[in-house]
Amino acid sequence: MQEEVVSKSPSPSPSSGKPSLPVPLNRIEAETISRFESGLPEVDRVLGGGVVPGSFVLLGGDPGIGKSTLLLQIAAFASREGPVLYVTAEESQAQTRLRASRLQTVGDNLFVLAEGDIHQIIAALTSRVWRLAVVDSLQTVFNPELESAPGSVGQVRDVAARLMRVAKRQPEQACPIFLVGHVTKEGSLRPVA
Repeated sequence: MQEEVVSKSPSPSPSSGKPSLPVPLNRIEAETISRFESGLPEVDRVLGGGVVPGSFVLLGGDPGIGKSTLLLQIAAFASREGPVLYVTAEESQAQTRLRASRLQTVGDNLFVLAEGDIHQIIAALTSRVWRLAVVDSLQTVFNPELESAPGSVGQVRDVAARLMRVAKRQPEQACPIFLVGHVTKEGSLRPVA
C-alpha cells in the first residue's frame, strides 16, 4: 500500500459555455478518414489500416521488449512527410540519438524533447502542427501541481487526460499521439487507472 495525496486538478475539459447535445447517429455526416502508414505493415493492421490523425494509442508491454525502438521507427517513417515529436521522459536526447543512429533513422524532421513535465510537453505539442508525436513513457511524465509521485494512479490519469485533449484538438491541428506504457509482472498496465 502506498499513500497518495490527491489534490484538486483542473477540470478535464474546459466548457465552451454551451451544453453538448446528443445527436442521432444516422444524422451525423460520415467523414472519410485519411489514414497514413506507420512504415510497419503489422502495426498498420493492428491500427485498422494505418494511423488516424487525432488518434490516441497506448503501446504496453514488458520493460526491454522494444516499445521505444518500435515507436522510434514509426516516428522516423512518419517524419518523411512532416515534423514528428519524440518526447522521452526516461532517456536523454543523446541516448535517443544513439538508438536512432543504430536504426539509421536520423533526419531533419524528427525532433526529440527530453522532458517529463506535462506542461512543457504540452507547450511543445501545441507549438506547431506535428504529423505524429510519441510520449515515452506514460509512467514517467508528471504534473508538478499534483503532490503524488510520477507513475501513481493520480498522475497517470491526469497526464493521459491532458495528452488526449491535445490529440483531439481541431481537425486541422489533430496530432496522433502514441504513448508507451509499462506492464507489471502480472501483465497489467502499471498502474491500473
